Amino acid sequence: MKFFDTHAHCDDKRFENEYEGGTYGVIEDCLNSNVSHIINIGTNLENSKASIELAEKYENVYASCGIHPSDVFYENPDEAIKVIRELLKHPKAVALGEIGLDYHYEDVPPELQAIYFEKQMELAQRLQIPVIIHDRDAHGDCLEMIKKFPSVKGVFHSFSGSPEMAMELVKLGWYVSFSGTVTFKNAKKPKEACVCVPLDRILIETDAPYLAPTPHRGELNRSSYVELTAMEIASLRGISIEELQRATTENAKRLFGIK
Repeated sequence: MKFFDTHAHCDDKRFENEYEGGTYGVIEDCLNSNVSHIINIGTNLENSKASIELAEKYENVYASCGIHPSDVFYENPDEAIKVIRELLKHPKAVALGEIGLDYHYEDVPPELQAIYFEKQMELAQRLQIPVIIHDRDAHGDCLEMIKKFPSVKGVFHSFSGSPEMAMELVKLGWYVSFSGTVTFKNAKKPKEACVCVPLDRILIETDAPYLAPTPHRGELNRSSYVELTAMEIASLRGISIEELQRATTENAKRLFGIK
C-alpha cells in the first residue's frame, strides 16, 4: 500500500546534513517503500526553483511554488511574484504555495505578510491553479482572505484550526490536510477535525523534515512516515487504512490535476 504525501520539503538542508544520501536519498528511499507521490513545496524563489528541479528528476514528484509568510522580504513584491508566475508554467508545477499568514512569531509584520498573501491569491485567481495555505495562529484572517477570492480553491495544510473552521472550509470548496500533529497526544483540535472532514476532502502530509509523527516525534521527518498519520486518522474515523489510503490518494490527484 502506497500513500500520497501532499506536502514535504525534501530539499531542506537538514536532509543534506543528517540523512544518508541527502535529498535524493530520502526521496528514493520513500518512493521505493510506501510512498506513491510527493509534492515538494516551495517557500521562496530559491527553493521553488529547486522544487521544480526535483520534480523534473522524479516521475512521481511534483512541485509547488510560492512565497511563505516568513520569506516576504524581497525588495519588490511584484517582481518576486512574476518569478513565481514563470515557475508555475512548468508542467509539473501543480500548485501555488505555500502562502498565507503566520502570527506565531513577531519577526515578520502582519501587514507585509498580507500584501504577499493577497498578491499571490490574485495570481492564483488569474492562473486558476490550486493554492496551499500556511495558517499559523491566523485562522480568522486567513479565512477572510480566501473569501475574497471565491474562484480560488486549494488546501489548508497541517490543519490546526477547529472542527467548525474545517467544515466552513469544506463548504467553501476547500480541502483540509493533516500532518503528524494528529498523532500527538495533546492535539485535540486536529484529532476532532480529521473526523468531521468528509472523506472526499481530506488529505495527508508529512511537512517533512518537520512535525514527525509519534513515535518519531523530535526526529527528522520523511515522507514514508505519512503512513503513521494515515493510520491514526483511519483509527479515529473508524475506517480501514485501505479506505483512507484510496480516498486521500484520489483527493490529492483530483485537487492537483494529477492523472
